[in-house]
Amino acid sequence: MPCDRAPQRKGEVKLSFRPLARADFALLGRWLAAPHVAAWWREDADPDAVEARYGPCIDGADPTELFVVEADGVPVGMIQRYRLAHEREWAASVEAALGNPGVPAAERTEGLSLQHAAGIDYLIGVEDMTGRGLGSRMIDAFTVLTFERHPEVDQVVVAVQQQNAASWRALENAGYRRVFAGTIDSGDPSDEGPGFLYVRRR
Repeated sequence: MPCDRAPQRKGEVKLSFRPLARADFALLGRWLAAPHVAAWWREDADPDAVEARYGPCIDGADPTELFVVEADGVPVGMIQRYRLAHEREWAASVEAALGNPGVPAAERTEGLSLQHAAGIDYLIGVEDMTGRGLGSRMIDAFTVLTFERHPEVDQVVVAVQQQNAASWRALENAGYRRVFAGTIDSGDPSDEGPGFLYVRRR
């Protein structure tokens, strides 16, 4: 699959997304071990752990799609996409959270159905590239590509920790709306503690 490029304005870095390969695992491990990433992803960065978690995606045994984010051709992060229909336990946790949203009615997205929803997760592994608005551009562009590549997907759902203000502000700048505030029932360490759910509809 060729790189997908994000729209670019004058003076901006060129953003593109290419499929993650096993050759990228060492780089991904370094990103996962970086303090600014590890604080939120909370994944083992050991090579064997990276292989165990992401190898099945490369091999096609896990339908999650993984991409390296490049800025002016240089790898700076990773973004992944999955269908909630393929992640039944997580989908059930999201549905339970939406039944008790904990946000003002004016901020909710009413009538949210997860039947055709996708989810994304993302990281900027190069710390020097954070705080520049790259996150919101990356999220916006990848969301648009998701809707283009998967016409059956009607919304994208993202979970983020409440303390990770940089991440949820990037989501809001990318057109996402907060639909849940509270603790999500999830076995993933990255979801521990108070969190938010954000949604962007087609």
